Amino acid sequence: MPSPVTGEVEARLIAVACSALPQGHARWSLRPLEKHVALAEDIPGPDHSAIGRVWKKRNCVLT
Repeated sequence: MPSPVTGEVEARLIAVACSALPQGHARWSLRPLEKHVALAEDIPGPDHSAIGRVWKKRNCVLT
């Protein structure tokens, strides 16, 4: 089965992670990222574990 995380979804994840933090959060975590990416109607949102795999693949750290 192909990954639900396409290049377009990865780009959206990075854009969201670089945006302002959600109110009440000191840093981004996988679950808030999952919620914010899912808000885009034109892109199917991956679950938090898929987001974690993207971050691991890219050697990124959420801060």
